[in-house]
Amino acid sequence: MFSFDEIIKQMPVLFEKLIKTEAVDRSQARNRFSRKGVYVFYEDLKPTYVGRSQNIPNRVLNHGRPSSGHNSATFAFLLAKEKAQKFGISLKQTRNLLERDPDFREFYLEAKKRVAKMKIKAVEIKDHEIQAIFGIYASKKFKTKYNDFATH
Repeated sequence: MFSFDEIIKQMPVLFEKLIKTEAVDRSQARNRFSRKGVYVFYEDLKPTYVGRSQNIPNRVLNHGRPSSGHNSATFAFLLAKEKAQKFGISLKQTRNLLERDPDFREFYLEAKKRVAKMKIKAVEIKDHEIQAIFGIYASKKFKTKYNDFATH
């Protein structure tokens, strides 16, 4: 168990390690990344979304898999909501209802394809607390647009 101060001291070191990691396609994730840690999606060389997982290779595949639901492809769901709103689709429905809405579904499938094309970087972090704090730290350092730490 690490103290808070010990965890905070690790943040810049982990961030530097993450930055130095080579960005790879989702298909390469299984061979490149350990199971536990924090990952970042890159679009056009720009960090776009930070996530954490106990199984990074599976998690990043799920984000862009056409059959993934809103609990598995959360990043794509956010992208779809952003675009759907521009086209006047009401987002006041529950996530389950929105996912089944035929008008929204087009945007969601398009977003999953978009995510599937993104590059990924990841850093191994086995400790859950360090993962959680580093996920927030990295998203703030990168100023990622799609990370939201509100409770749902």
